[in-house]
Amino acid sequence: MSTLNIMGGLDLRQDVRPATTGLPGPRPALDDSLSSGLLPSTVLLVDPDSTTREAMRKTLLVTGIGRVREASCLEDIRALVSGEAPDDLALVSLTLGSSVRSIITTLRQSGWNRVIALSPTSDIGPVIDAVGAGVHGVLIGRRANPAAANVPAAIHDLSARELEVVQLVAEGRSNKWIGEQLSLSALTVKSHLARIGRKLETGDRAHIVALALRAGVIS
Repeated sequence: MSTLNIMGGLDLRQDVRPATTGLPGPRPALDDSLSSGLLPSTVLLVDPDSTTREAMRKTLLVTGIGRVREASCLEDIRALVSGEAPDDLALVSLTLGSSVRSIITTLRQSGWNRVIALSPTSDIGPVIDAVGAGVHGVLIGRRANPAAANVPAAIHDLSARELEVVQLVAEGRSNKWIGEQLSLSALTVKSHLARIGRKLETGDRAHIVALALRAGVIS
């Protein structure tokens, strides 16, 4: 049976057993195309942060993936599916926030049979949304960013909503503007920032943004 190895590509080697009731005979030798290990495959990485994509791309190539393509937003995905055949696997970061569901739905409707969500936190809300949109699995773990140093570990525990707020703060938006975009009141946005500040032990908006950028949880 074919098996999917998330970090190593698609292993299409078959477990061939002779049709007898006795002990299994010797396994047939693999042909030349399989003898060197995993078959080359193509993976699509969907993540808004270029540093994270680069770290993941290098890891995937080292582990045997033949080709890695990258996308950073829903517009990239729409352009890609309009002229390209589906890849073997799509890895979609939940840090994309509200566009995640549309990205997953677009990929599935375009023929992607294997879509995995990557969550940087254990926040259950975005995971449930991703599963509802049709992902086949979720990997939870911190984002790989070699530039992250002296950053509080709590930065990786921010919820998807909190990350959205920090991203918009990084873009110079006011609490009122952020609230209008996220269908929240300005007071709720202020409460989000206060909670983020407590987690990161800082009340300074600029410092919060700097920590998030260094950790790679926003771009």
